[in-house]
Amino acid sequence: MFNHSLFRDSKPLLQEIDRKMSIMESILLLHSTSGYVDTKEVYKVHQILLEMSNLLLILEQEPTMASLAKELNLQLQTIQEQYNKIIGIS
Repeated sequence: MFNHSLFRDSKPLLQEIDRKMSIMESILLLHSTSGYVDTKEVYKVHQILLEMSNLLLILEQEPTMASLAKELNLQLQTIQEQYNKIIGIS
């Protein structure tokens, strides 16, 4: 799991969220054109989704970041829905 002490300051937390979001968007873009996703990629995406959910929960704990966390959570849900369409999950 995550070491919460690493994210006492919201800046590194936001950087990690941004990095993982970029990875997800890249994977989505790559597979939206090919339509093929192998098992390793599916596992990687699910792992990133879990990590992102945990990071957003940590971010929500900071009162000044709660609204941003909700917006990012919506963005993540959109990415997840798009990815589910690619891999054939309704």
